[in-house]
Amino acid sequence: MQQKSTLPGAFDRQAYMIALLVFIAGSTNAAVVPFIGFYIIQVLGHPPATVGFYSVTAALASIVASRVYGERVDAGMRVKPLLLFSVCGALVAAAAASFGHMALLVAVTATGMGLSNAASTLIFSYGRYHGRVKGLDTAAYNAFLRTMVSLAWMLVPAAAYLIFDLAGAKAVFVNAMLMAVIWGGLALVVVPLNQTSPMERRPQGEGDTPRNMPLLLAAAASFCMSFAHALCASALPVFLVREVGLPDYAPGLSLSVKCAMEVLLILLAPRIMRRISPRLLLSGAAITAIIAFNIIASVTTLPAMLVGAAMEGAYYGLFAGTCLTFVQGFARGRTARATALYMNSIFLAALFAVPLMGFVSQYASFGASIRLASVGAGAALLLLFLTRRQVGE
Repeated sequence: MQQKSTLPGAFDRQAYMIALLVFIAGSTNAAVVPFIGFYIIQVLGHPPATVGFYSVTAALASIVASRVYGERVDAGMRVKPLLLFSVCGALVAAAAASFGHMALLVAVTATGMGLSNAASTLIFSYGRYHGRVKGLDTAAYNAFLRTMVSLAWMLVPAAAYLIFDLAGAKAVFVNAMLMAVIWGGLALVVVPLNQTSPMERRPQGEGDTPRNMPLLLAAAASFCMSFAHALCASALPVFLVREVGLPDYAPGLSLSVKCAMEVLLILLAPRIMRRISPRLLLSGAAITAIIAFNIIASVTTLPAMLVGAAMEGAYYGLFAGTCLTFVQGFARGRTARATALYMNSIFLAALFAVPLMGFVSQYASFGASIRLASVGAGAALLLLFLTRRQVGE
């Protein structure tokens, strides 16, 4: 199918409505996820290692839900009921978190946020399907949707920390509940009642194979980069406030600067991919990540924090703007399944990274956890090099 211009004007109204849905869904997650570790450690006073209990539960719920969603959507199930189920999960999760009990956080909030995170599989698969039907440029539209996620994470976490500074932790979760209600209302309006996103029809001989190794290898590279990102991101808020001694608004400001740079690089990624291969672009992101982590771990002042945040946004923008298209390129017609595998690589990375952060930070320091993230980026770089022939276009 011939693809249209990548200019924003080439996207139709529904494409923009899907992007708005992505933004609100991302805002709902961003209102809770970056705050929860800080909440458990700084507000509730639990040791860093206990964050692992929450993160393991949330990641497992995300992985299971994302896999189920991907299989159901590829099989032709309607998108809207699954999406509304995720919205309910986010609403219940935020309500449970407001009580401040660790048992509720692990059993209810983590599970609900896992369902909420898994909604990304639904919306991105629906967006990919809509783009295919309308002939939109796949890389450009993926980047546009991913930009909406980054824009949400640029604005909402900073607002969450500001709300905490002004009104306390409960107000943060009330705000998250409000975002979930808006998300649910928008989903009812934007997604048609009988909307499905079935897998693409492939020529005979290009159907399922026992194992899609290129897809698995692409997801493995995504896992390594996501592991590095999760390790740094989970340690950073407490590192900045407790170890560096910066004010309480610093984590939100850092995340806003990071996401601003991330948005810029995500938008540039499709243009760069026309000149160099996605693999080379991902390799550049891995190298930038190694530099960024060591800069961040050496921060002592607010200006230095902003430099580190910009570097972090640069590497993650290149990664986020490239990796989904890179992984979906090996889908063999099963786009939702490939998208679920990509999302699961992110969730599985958090499953390992956040508990590791807790133990390293408890027995060493949060700065050591951030430096350790360089290992994940280095592993991604090595994997991209070793698999250059196997996953080549």
